[in-house]
Amino acid sequence: MLFTAHVIELSDDQKVASGTVRSVYEFPQQPELLIKVFHSPENRSPRKPLKRLLWKYFPTMEYRSMLNELKCELLAALKLNGDVRHMPLSRMLGIVQTNRGPGVVVERIAGSDGGLAPQLHRFVKDGHMAEPELNALNAFVRRLYELQIVARDINFSNIVYGTRDGSMACFLIDGYGERNLIPLRSMSKRLNARSLDKQFAKIARRAGLNWDPIRQAFSVSGEAG
Repeated sequence: MLFTAHVIELSDDQKVASGTVRSVYEFPQQPELLIKVFHSPENRSPRKPLKRLLWKYFPTMEYRSMLNELKCELLAALKLNGDVRHMPLSRMLGIVQTNRGPGVVVERIAGSDGGLAPQLHRFVKDGHMAEPELNALNAFVRRLYELQIVARDINFSNIVYGTRDGSMACFLIDGYGERNLIPLRSMSKRLNARSLDKQFAKIARRAGLNWDPIRQAFSVSGEAG
C-alpha cells in the first residue's frame, strides 16, 4: 500500500533535485510520484535570530511553508470540483515518513520523453516561443487567476512543461501558498491578481516576451500584447 505506517527508505541514487530547504526523491516502486523531503533541522537552521527563536518555541513554524502549499493545493482542488486534470499545480498527495525525514508525496510531472518535465526557459528563445508551448503557458496563466492561486515565487525554474492524462500543459511545481501570517492574497482576488501581474511581467522581461495585464496573457516578440 502507498500510505502505510512503515518508514520509506530513500538513497542518494533516488535524489533528483536538491534545494536549501528540501530535496526531491523518486518514490520507490511508484514511478508517477516523487517525495519532497525536508533537510534535517541542523542543516536548515535559519540565519535570522528571530526566525531561530520562533522555530525553537513554535516548532511547527519549520513546516509552515509545506503546510501552506498543501492548503493552497487543497483549496484549488476543491474549486475545480473534481476536474483535477486541469490543476495548474503538481498534485500533493499527503505526508510520509522516510529515513531522511518527513516528506510530501507529489505528482511527478514528466516531459514528452518520459523524463522529468523541462523548465520554462527551455522553450523561450530570444522572445520567441512555439505556438503549442505558448498556448499551454497562457492556459496555465488563466487557471492561476481563475483559481486565485497564491503564487509567491513564479520563475523559470518553478514552471515546467509536461504531460498529464495524455495532454501537454504547464505546471507550477514550487513556490506557492501564503507567505504572510494574515492571508491577504487568499482573501482578496484583486490583491492576488496584482501580485501575479508583477511576477508574470518580470518573466516576460527576462524572456523577451510581451505581457498584457489586461488580457492576462503572453505573446511573442513582434506581436501585439
